Amino acid sequence: MEGEFNNKLEMTLEDGTKATVGVLDIIDSNVYGKTFVIYYVNGDTEHIFGSILNEGDTKFSFEAITNKDEIDYINAEIDRVIQEVNNEE
Repeated sequence: MEGEFNNKLEMTLEDGTKATVGVLDIIDSNVYGKTFVIYYVNGDTEHIFGSILNEGDTKFSFEAITNKDEIDYINAEIDRVIQEVNNEE
């Protein structure tokens, strides 16, 4: 799966370490009034994550999803993305 995506970001984590994030999808949700990002970290496409994407003028950050409805929503979106990738292979 990793070879199919070229949307990679270099991020600095809270502890100062660097990580490469492969962005699979960015979703603007009118229902929740938030932007979500679906991604994997350091080439590990077996573990897909979803977070809230906070965008500033020069920086962005990922925020943990803590609301149950939002977690259910992003899990369904992760399943959709994985299905789309599997259908393309």
